[in-house]
Amino acid sequence: MICIILEMEGFMMLFNELNIEDLYKEYKNYCISIAYYLLGSMTDAEDIVQDTFLKLKEHENIGEDITNFKAYINKMIVNRCMNELKSSRKRKENYIGTWLPEPILQTFNSEPLDNLIQSDQLSYSYMVLMENLLPKERIAYVLRNALGLKHSEIADILKTTTVNSRKILSRAQIKMGRKSEKDLTVSLQKNYIEQFIWALSNGDIQGVTHLLSNDVLFAADGGGKVRTAINIIEGKERVVALISGISKKFFFGKSATAAMINNQFGIVVTENEKVTGVFCFDWNSSSRKINKIFYVVDPDKLTYKPI
Repeated sequence: MICIILEMEGFMMLFNELNIEDLYKEYKNYCISIAYYLLGSMTDAEDIVQDTFLKLKEHENIGEDITNFKAYINKMIVNRCMNELKSSRKRKENYIGTWLPEPILQTFNSEPLDNLIQSDQLSYSYMVLMENLLPKERIAYVLRNALGLKHSEIADILKTTTVNSRKILSRAQIKMGRKSEKDLTVSLQKNYIEQFIWALSNGDIQGVTHLLSNDVLFAADGGGKVRTAINIIEGKERVVALISGISKKFFFGKSATAAMINNQFGIVVTENEKVTGVFCFDWNSSSRKINKIFYVVDPDKLTYKPI
């Protein structure tokens, strides 16, 4: 039987019996958030977390002493995610069009998602950038920036030395880049998003050209199920033309609403109360321009309901 010692409110509590169901309820959201940031897929994250706790349930009587369950489950989740990251690289190479992470709608229909780890460095645009990282680099980056783990703890999870762990994290940070300025304020984001929605809804795309940088990028993910741009579109003129086409072809009978998505304001497109598309943005706070537009219309990535 597993013996777990947990520190709660300043004192140690000893569990002679491990109640997996109770632990699952307590740590489910925390574990899903870690797996989501590592994989970019809520569906895969939920599957991995559920399977991990099932494995724990199967081995309740292994006779192992666990003194820090949170660290123990962290390592289990990360190891499963490591395997998934390695196997998914090939699938993404054969993906139809651009693969984008699954967006998380946090305050749509007044259903706040309070339990995901919050971090400015893990906004949607950072989730996209993390696709450029190797599995160990992504793990080190997330564990450090989302969980604030020490280098010794990251090294233990990655099964390497602290020195090497620092090197892995350093490589990840170089690939990700570091913002020298803060993101646009939430109120300013909302103001610009509302301008963008009005333009989409009224077919007046020229009205938001002032929001786009000259070298703005547009990336769409239809997953081969919804027709959209397969390649990344570059440059203001081409992006404006594409958005104009989207507003004319896909917005008839649909509505667009501002919503918090991955800690930033974005746009949710609905038809008959069903989410059919999500826009996320990467902003340049100095110029107050949009650097990148991410448009997710793959129906498999629009099914997540807030916890």
